[in-house]
Amino acid sequence: MMHIIKHIPRWLITGLLISLGLGCLVILWNIAYVTNLGGEDFVVYWSATYLFHNGLNPYNPALMRGVLQTLIPIAPDYTPMAWNPPFLFIFLLAFAWLPYTTAKFIWLITNIVTVLVATLMLARMYFPAGKHNLVLIYVLFAFSLPQVVVGIFIGQVTFLVLLGVVACMLLIKKGQWFWAGTVLILTTIKPHMVILVLIYLLLIMARRRKYQGWAGLALAGLICVAGLFVFRLEWVKDLIGEMSIAPVHWGTPTIGGLLSYYGVSEAARYMILLFLPLPIILARYEAIVKLELAVALLTLITVPTTFFGWSFDQTIMLIPIALVFSWMIRSKNKAVKAGFFIAIGIALVVNWSLRIFNSDDVFFVWYPLFWWIIFGVFWYLSTTKIAAQD
Repeated sequence: MMHIIKHIPRWLITGLLISLGLGCLVILWNIAYVTNLGGEDFVVYWSATYLFHNGLNPYNPALMRGVLQTLIPIAPDYTPMAWNPPFLFIFLLAFAWLPYTTAKFIWLITNIVTVLVATLMLARMYFPAGKHNLVLIYVLFAFSLPQVVVGIFIGQVTFLVLLGVVACMLLIKKGQWFWAGTVLILTTIKPHMVILVLIYLLLIMARRRKYQGWAGLALAGLICVAGLFVFRLEWVKDLIGEMSIAPVHWGTPTIGGLLSYYGVSEAARYMILLFLPLPIILARYEAIVKLELAVALLTLITVPTTFFGWSFDQTIMLIPIALVFSWMIRSKNKAVKAGFFIAIGIALVVNWSLRIFNSDDVFFVWYPLFWWIIFGVFWYLSTTKIAAQD
């Protein structure tokens, strides 16, 4: 079969791949046009950004309802709100000039490409060179996660946070500190998901005296702030008003969210504050705990302990999962490898079962805790001779 493929002209293969890609885009367009594919959450972001780019308050429920009723073909029965920080409107500004259906479709493709790019960058950083089969397995695994699938299906923005962290790591590895700091601006749309990682990366820049990274982030922030003032002078007042009405007692899949869900405690929502010394310690001992391990560890800790975060926000765990995959492939113990694939296979079935049967989102807190166990086991094995035993 491979012998036959080698004799097929390259231009023909390229043409077939382009035709296949265009065909997939046409199918996706037709589905997105007549359904809510890619729009359940994106409709909120687009509507709020549309208000903002017209100089109106994006956090005003009455204005949001007006946009939903007049410009959205398939509008929700209630009035959803965009509770994200205002930098989000700068990132999505270009979409506000497009009709909603077109914008939704482009955002759907953007999310797919973003996940693909982020996973490939993670594979480049964490996997041994030449392990193409492992890269393919990891990418397929990423797109099989219900957290990723649901995030793409509803048009979430959480993948921008993943891309910001991963791109920053890769640029640091390349020594491009200014741009490493610049891309961190993407994390500002959901900073609670990367609070420990963000502190760590900024401390690494300071300890290495690479203040270009701080300058890149500061410049990106100033540009965003300037953009906010250009489109709406009252954006600060809007944000303060939004903070006064935003719901904070969500039952989300975090340890604090679960305890709040059962009425045990509200204080546990802030348990991440207990881990604030950890990025400082890891930055100080960077020579011992390398960047890739530190970011993976801090990410894994943050997801179930942060103030709040939905199940699709757990896609940020693709970072520590990539490290576990790299540890697994380096292990020569076949039983360990078999156990790993069996464990993540069972977890994937459970994950999808909970999603299909419409379980409350708060119960997905088990998933990062599951990866705590897997991460801990492989970290232990990676530092002992057990992993090298046949």
